[in-house]
Amino acid sequence: MRRVLAALLLCCCLLAVCPAALADPAQTPEDPAAEDLVGADTPAEDGSGDTAPAEAPQEEPSAEEPSQTVGPDLSALESETAIRSMEISCVLDSSGRMSVTQTVELAIVGTLEEIRFSFPQGAKKADIEGYWTSSSKENGVKYLTVSNRKGFTGTQTFRLSYTLSGLVSAGEASQVLTAPLLSLQDYQIGLLTFSIRLPDTFSSTPRFTSGYFGSLVEDLITVTSDGQTITGSNHEIMRDNDTLTMILTLPEGYFSGNYGESKLSPVMTTIIFVLLALALLYWLRFLKNPPLRVQARALPPDGVTPGDIPFLLAGGHADFNMLVSHWAVLGYVSFYVNKAGNVILRRRMAMGNERRAFERKLFDLLFGGETLCDGASLRYKKVGEKAMAVIPRYWSKRLYDKRSGSPTLLRGLCCLVCALAAFLAMDAVAPEKLHGLFLFVSLIAGFAMGWLVQRACGAYYLNDWVWTGFGAACGLGLLIIGGMGGATLTMLPTVAVTALIGWQTAHGGLRRPYGDEVIGQTLGFRRFLLNTTDRHVTQMLRRDPQYFYKILPYAEAMGQGRRFAALFHGCRLEPCQWFEAARGVPTTADAFYDAYADALDMLNISLRK
Repeated sequence: MRRVLAALLLCCCLLAVCPAALADPAQTPEDPAAEDLVGADTPAEDGSGDTAPAEAPQEEPSAEEPSQTVGPDLSALESETAIRSMEISCVLDSSGRMSVTQTVELAIVGTLEEIRFSFPQGAKKADIEGYWTSSSKENGVKYLTVSNRKGFTGTQTFRLSYTLSGLVSAGEASQVLTAPLLSLQDYQIGLLTFSIRLPDTFSSTPRFTSGYFGSLVEDLITVTSDGQTITGSNHEIMRDNDTLTMILTLPEGYFSGNYGESKLSPVMTTIIFVLLALALLYWLRFLKNPPLRVQARALPPDGVTPGDIPFLLAGGHADFNMLVSHWAVLGYVSFYVNKAGNVILRRRMAMGNERRAFERKLFDLLFGGETLCDGASLRYKKVGEKAMAVIPRYWSKRLYDKRSGSPTLLRGLCCLVCALAAFLAMDAVAPEKLHGLFLFVSLIAGFAMGWLVQRACGAYYLNDWVWTGFGAACGLGLLIIGGMGGATLTMLPTVAVTALIGWQTAHGGLRRPYGDEVIGQTLGFRRFLLNTTDRHVTQMLRRDPQYFYKILPYAEAMGQGRRFAALFHGCRLEPCQWFEAARGVPTTADAFYDAYADALDMLNISLRK
C-alpha cells in the first residue's frame, strides 16, 4: 500500500512540473539565450527571411512636419473682413472664349448689409448665384452688389460666374492668351487657388503678373501644368485691389475663328438693330392693319374662287387648277381622265357676263373656240401662267390701300438682317482656314433661312406643314448659330421681328375695309373646315347630294382636301356631275379624292414643265 501511495504522489508531482517545463522559452525574459533564438528563428513579416532590424518599418510623417508647399498664414486676417479662400475655375473653348466660376468664402467681422464683387473688364453674363444683384461701374470696373437688410455675418460663401472673350492676340507665328484671373476686390485674399483648362495640349510655360508685384508675383505662387490644365495657389496673402493675370504663348492656329470676339461686332450689332428698328417703323407706318374679326362660316367667302385662296391667305401664287375645278363645279367644264391617266377638259357651256371679265378671257383662251383642251398641252400651260399673274393684280387693286407699303420690300429687309446676324455669329466661330468662305456661306444661308421663316407663316394658313416645319427649323437654327457665336442677344430679336413681319404680312399689305371683309370671310371658312365634324357634313350632304364635290376644291386649296374627304367616311356619294374617268368614278369620298388628286398632279406637271 505504501508503495502504491508513493507512486501516486510521484505522478502528481510530475503533472505539476511538466507544464512549466514545456512552456515557450521565448516567454522567459530572464533567459538571454532565448531572446537570441527568437531573433534568429522568427521570419520577417514580408516573408523575405531578413531580420526585423534590417527592414524596420517606415514611420508616417508627423502632422507637425511642414509640407513642400506652404500656404499663406491666415492668422493675420482674423481681425478684419477678408476672403479666407477663393477658388477660380476657368475653361476655354476652341475659339478662345473663357467661362469662369469663382467660389468665394468671405469671413465677415461684425455685420455687412452690402457686399460687392468686381468682374474683369469685358465680362459678360456676370452673375452671383442665388442672389439678386445691383450693377455699377467705377473707373471702368464692373461691380455686382448683394444686399441683406438683416446684414451678413460670420462666414458667407458666394459663387460668381461670367464669360470673357477677346483674350487672344496674334503674335509672330504664334497666339498670345492673356487671361485675367483676379480682378480688383475690396478685401484681402487668404488662400487663392486657380485652374485654367485649355481646349488642347500645349508645351509652353505660362507667365503671371499682378497689379502690385508685377512679374515678381511668380515668386509668391506655385504653378503646375499637365499639358492641358494649369493649376496654382499662393503662399502669400493677396492684397486688396490686387490683380492676377496669366500670359501664355501658343502656336499659331491653336485657337480658331477670331478668338471668341468679332472685330466687327460693335459695328455689325449697331447696323442690325438700326435695320430692325427701320423694319418695325416701316411696318407700323405703311403695313399695319387692325386685328381681323374672324368668325367661322359654313359658306365659301363671297366672290372668292378656290384659285384665289393661296394669294388671299398667304400672298402666294394663284392656283389655276383650282380655278378650273371651280368652273367645273359651276357647270362650265368637266374633267375626263382617259385610260392613260391624261386629263381632258370638256367645255359644257359658254361663260357669260355672270363671271369676272378676266375669267371670261381665260376661259376663251383655254378652249379657243374648241370643245376640248388637253391638260398636258402647251395651251393649258400658257393660260395657267396668265391666270397666276392676273389674279394677284385683280385682288391687289380691290383689297389694298394705295398708301400701302410693299410687303416684299419689308420681308427682304428682314432677310437681310438675318443674313447679317448669321454673318456676325459665324465670324466668331469660323476657323481661320477658309474664314472668308464660311462668312460668305453664312450670309447666303442667313438670308435664305430668314425667307423660310417668313414663308412658314403663310404656309401655316394653307396647312402646308412641310414648309411650316422648314421655317420653324430655320428659326431654331438661327438661334443656335447665334448662341454658338455669342450673338444670342442679337439673333433673338432678329428672328422675332422676322417672324412677326412674316405673320403680319401673310395676307398682303395695308387693307381697305373691303379687304378686311374678304380676308376675314376666307379665314372664317378655313376655321369652319378645320373644326367641322362628320356629323355636320353628313347633314349638309343630305340637304345637297353634291355638297362634297362643291366644297372639295376650296378644301384642297386650303390644304385640307384629304381631311375633308375623311369626314365623309361610310357615306355613299352620288356620281359627280363634273368628273368622269374611263376606269369609272369612285362613289366613296376617300377614293374620289385619290382620283381627283391624281388628276391635279397631272395638271401640275403640265404647268411646271
